[in-house]
Amino acid sequence: MRFESQERATTTALAAQEKAVAAALAAADRAVAKAESASERRFESVNEFRGTLLDQARTFMPRLEYETSHKALVEKVEAVQKFLWMGLGAMVAVQLFIGFVFVFLKKTP
Repeated sequence: MRFESQERATTTALAAQEKAVAAALAAADRAVAKAESASERRFESVNEFRGTLLDQARTFMPRLEYETSHKALVEKVEAVQKFLWMGLGAMVAVQLFIGFVFVFLKKTP
């Protein structure tokens, strides 16, 4: 009788232990699935960010191309400024010449 009660207690304890281990394994499987899902979402966002950076790298103008284009624009602006200053200088010279002509014409009787 004592042996039978111990055997039942052991069987009951083993059954409870099996249920607990099964529940723990199921919980661990759910936790692993959640962790894998979270990692997958994180890697998707990292890959999306990486794709955005690649798109930017493809669409941005390279430094050398910008410097070449900027230098050409600066040269054009300087040429226009030079032309403008030359035109203003010519206008001042013409006005000065006309002023001298009027002064000399006025002085002559």
